[in-house]
Amino acid sequence: MKHFGRWLGIGILVVLVAIVALTYWHPGTRTVQTTRPVTTNRRSTVRLVALGDSLTEGVGDQQKKGGYTGRIATKIRQTDHVKVTMHNYGLAGDRSDQIEKRLVASEKMQHQVAKAQAITLTVGGNDLLQTLTQNVTINQQSRLNRQLTQAEKVYAKKLTRLLGTVRRYNPQAPIYLFTIYNPIYVYFANLTQITNAVDNWNATTQRTVRSQRHLYVVDINRALSVGQFKSVTQQAQLKREAQKSNDGELSVASFQKQILASDSSTELNHYLSPADHFHPNAKGYRLMTQKLFAKMQTHQQCLRK
Repeated sequence: MKHFGRWLGIGILVVLVAIVALTYWHPGTRTVQTTRPVTTNRRSTVRLVALGDSLTEGVGDQQKKGGYTGRIATKIRQTDHVKVTMHNYGLAGDRSDQIEKRLVASEKMQHQVAKAQAITLTVGGNDLLQTLTQNVTINQQSRLNRQLTQAEKVYAKKLTRLLGTVRRYNPQAPIYLFTIYNPIYVYFANLTQITNAVDNWNATTQRTVRSQRHLYVVDINRALSVGQFKSVTQQAQLKREAQKSNDGELSVASFQKQILASDSSTELNHYLSPADHFHPNAKGYRLMTQKLFAKMQTHQQCLRK
């Protein structure tokens, strides 16, 4: 009896273990538990639409990977394991009103915007450039300030109209809006006119889009403006060298020479193209992609059904 009781206890224990095993390790049960979140919550394909100017077009990318647009599609595909379709509607030289005009005139663009799960936008640089090239002289600082103030107000209205048009075709998709940057900072680090103008332009953008739902600003201003010169010491050296070369003066001629030059094979800012001293090179576009991807990972609406 003593041995019988002991074997009975062991038998009961074996049965209990078997029941537990069948309950928690049954193949059907395991499959349902692990696959449910994937099949119900994530898309298998993400549609991206890129609107904007030359930064969206990918001008300056010597690797010909489509600037940030091609790289962000690859990054999402590799990291999130989904299929990505990218429709790039960037056009060099476009101001905010011209981007909107193209969207209003193109049924194809409207169709793709309507189907997009995420929309990226580069805008504002050409709007500011138009004002600067017409007014930037050190001897007319008060005129420049007045012109910039007025231009900021006009730009805010144009940006609001552009975003309203985008939302007319797609009310819900997240919009990732890039700031602008100062492409000639490393050459004119001792002068504040352009730096302040870019900062104020970005501040106007921030105020304009503050009430927009599902809109996220991707800040590339400082990163692309200062390039590899990130420390206080490096920037102080830049200012000393700039002072020697321009003697504290900024003219239309010197401004246009730096940002519109096309015959130089070198560029002081390692993130910008030596072809025009204005647009990002491959390294610059990789930086833009990193900033965009980080923002998209924080706000992942485009991945959810």
